Amino acid sequence: MPCKKNLIQSLTLAALAIAISACSTPPAAPAKVEALNNEDWYQVRTEKELFVFDDYATYRGYIENGTAPLKKATGKKDGFDRDITLILKAEDQGKEAKTSAQRFLDVSLPPALPFYGELRDEDGIIYVFSRYGDMIDMYKIGEPTFSYVDIGGGPQGQRVVYVLTKEEPKPEKQIALFHSKYNM
Repeated sequence: MPCKKNLIQSLTLAALAIAISACSTPPAAPAKVEALNNEDWYQVRTEKELFVFDDYATYRGYIENGTAPLKKATGKKDGFDRDITLILKAEDQGKEAKTSAQRFLDVSLPPALPFYGELRDEDGIIYVFSRYGDMIDMYKIGEPTFSYVDIGGGPQGQRVVYVLTKEEPKPEKQIALFHSKYNM
């Protein structure tokens, strides 16, 4: 029996040593998490093209001077036969992963809350969104279902259309956010 008792004690001590060493081992470093960039989304539609942005500075630069650091044709068309082109930041060149703009179009990126979106059309109307779903609906049907219109409320006197839900009151927070983005 003493041999069996010594074996059990040895196995118990070995298991205890393994358990203690497992507890003292530092945890593995977390995997690098890519930023989602899912808090805002921008589009500019013309008669023949739909330009899609996921970066506010790039969008504003395009609005102000009509140029973009990088244009990437998707080879796809929207529901109104417009060619879809991604407008990307210069640092996005050569990246193989889909951009947030593309993932929003594919409806494969959940939006952050709060969400902000803008769409400008060929008539100079600025549509402002507080919900990604409303922006996707407009992408599909072309016009908002419910809205609050501010005639002349844009930075250069453009009409601004705030997209709403059916029973939503005047969107004071969205108006203030829009004005802050344009220093109005």
